[in-house]
Amino acid sequence: MSNKEPEKMTNDRILVRAIEPKDEEAWNKLWVEYQGFQKVVMPLEVGKTSFARFLDPTVKLWGALAFDTETGNAIGFTHYLSHLTSWNVEEVVYMNDLYVTEYARVKGVGRKLVEFVYKHADELGTPSVYWVTDHFNHRAQLLYTKVAYKTDKVVYKRIGY
Repeated sequence: MSNKEPEKMTNDRILVRAIEPKDEEAWNKLWVEYQGFQKVVMPLEVGKTSFARFLDPTVKLWGALAFDTETGNAIGFTHYLSHLTSWNVEEVVYMNDLYVTEYARVKGVGRKLVEFVYKHADELGTPSVYWVTDHFNHRAQLLYTKVAYKTDKVVYKRIGY
């Protein structure tokens, strides 16, 4: 895979597919970038375990990578899972992470990743998909308002975790 950044990227140059065993190095590079973007550092074991779970057919946690077909570079990823809820008979899908490398943003990569999750959710019979984002991540929200609707919910998290 080339490390050269594309000068121009068109939507037809973006391929999104499920993560495969051969993708570990490319995914890990993006995973490290994503942690920097999120201003966190996770133990290596978290990445190794997550990647293994993406490949385990008994675990309802999936990952997909976006590639620039001209360079072969992995340029984004999404991770998502399905779970039961007391509000639906069928499971719902939670998109846990969505990341696009800096030089590939605002070029349709994020939209293609969301659409990939939507398609997989439909195939699973779990068409309800949701996610959260940082309130200050305005660039991502420009996309999200085109592919979803913003709810009035506020997220709370247990102190210390």
